[in-house]
Amino acid sequence: MARRPTSDTAFTVAETDQLFSAFSGLSALGIAVSGGPDSTALMTLLADWARRQVGGPRLHVFTVDHGLRPESASEAQTVVAQAEALGLTASALTWQHDGPPPASDIQARARAARYALIAAEAHRLAIPAVALAHTLDDQAETFLMRLQRGSGVAGLSAMPAERRVDGIRFLRPLLGVPKSRLLAFLASRGLTAIDDPSNRRDRFLRVRLRQLLPDLAAAGLDAETLAATAARMARADAALESATDQLAHLAATDHGGVISVDRAALSAAPDEIALRLMVRCLRAVRPAPYPPRAEALERWHAALRTGELPKRATMAGVTVTAATDRIWFYAEAGRIGFEVLLVATPGPHVWDGRLEVTLSARPDAPVAIGPATGEHRRSDLPKAAAASLPCILGDAPPSLGLLVRPLAPAIVGTN
Repeated sequence: MARRPTSDTAFTVAETDQLFSAFSGLSALGIAVSGGPDSTALMTLLADWARRQVGGPRLHVFTVDHGLRPESASEAQTVVAQAEALGLTASALTWQHDGPPPASDIQARARAARYALIAAEAHRLAIPAVALAHTLDDQAETFLMRLQRGSGVAGLSAMPAERRVDGIRFLRPLLGVPKSRLLAFLASRGLTAIDDPSNRRDRFLRVRLRQLLPDLAAAGLDAETLAATAARMARADAALESATDQLAHLAATDHGGVISVDRAALSAAPDEIALRLMVRCLRAVRPAPYPPRAEALERWHAALRTGELPKRATMAGVTVTAATDRIWFYAEAGRIGFEVLLVATPGPHVWDGRLEVTLSARPDAPVAIGPATGEHRRSDLPKAAAASLPCILGDAPPSLGLLVRPLAPAIVGTN
């Protein structure tokens, strides 16, 4: 976690140079700005910092109109105007809804849409990294949210200083800075920020927990203490991930869209390490931005320990089959089965949302790619697992092959 600044208002040159030191080697840097106080302060601080740099990154502001409030379009234009007043270029992006805006899980959906829109525009503008304005208070709130949900060590770990979305680096330079410091900085500069009423609606868990922070601070659980605990959890999580890497190297085999794990090794591993490896296997078969819920995994693992493991179970869209010596993880077909994809070009295509398929040559006519059957099923896999992988259906020239690559990262060294 970054060193907590000591001044109430002014950020010294030394402080901002330290906060933004990771940006010096970049050719370009995006700034995600909602118009709220935190991101407005970040935009202003970065503009000040960039003016002092020689050969530093060009700055570009991204703001997103989520279309959830009547004022959102004009607020996005206000952010663009503020950016241009600081000498920065800016893009106002719009979240296009298919039908009415979502009525449930709004914050999570808006967040996912925001990252996707910004990442796509960053790619278009050749901007490799984007700065986010998450603060020490956000760190504390996130810790409490995950605690309320019963998260384990990984969930209670600190928000990382960096994450990647669609190949774009999203960086959080202000994780050690309290929100009160940014508010004081804006006031000292005579700057105003947009007031989003959703930040006060107690229908959202984050807002309810934010309202508890003053009472928690009075009891000694202030934002800095909670954030420090999250950082310690992150250290523990890194050690557990290293142990999971070792188990994966020892016991797991990636068959290219199907995973198998040595049953005896999985059973003998410490509970936490075994559960983490299972999460990796599930997410390698069915890519997902978040891990599956812990309860079903824990029940399955408890049955493995007691020798009462069912032959087949389904978790997070993945079928888990127990053989005598190995545990197999492969995609569940679901009620409608796997898709049949018509392909007319040799480039990469996505099949079933989890595998990249590429024809080795340009076909004379479109070919159908669907779940493997009969002689097209791989003989080194259980029949049901082999049927979860694609093949070219029907007659095809012998020269026409199909390359298959999982979209998820490898099960070793992933989170």
